[in-house]
Amino acid sequence: MSDYIDLDSLWKVLVIGLVAGAGLVSIFAAGLASLGASRGEDGTASSNPIGTVIAGLCFLIVAAGALLGIYVMLDK
Repeated sequence: MSDYIDLDSLWKVLVIGLVAGAGLVSIFAAGLASLGASRGEDGTASSNPIGTVIAGLCFLIVAAGALLGIYVMLDK
């Protein structure tokens, strides 16, 4: 299209921005929902520990994504 705009790089930035931005927020929301589903009506732990494990995995993925972003920014 133009010698000044690299469309291939532009698409890569757009896709990675959407995946990292909206994707991590969606995973965090799934972790919150899973944590809420693992709790009982009165807020105490119920007999569904798998929800807590899934929530922990979701939060671990979000933390890893945030740390990866910080590492990439500081590495340059």
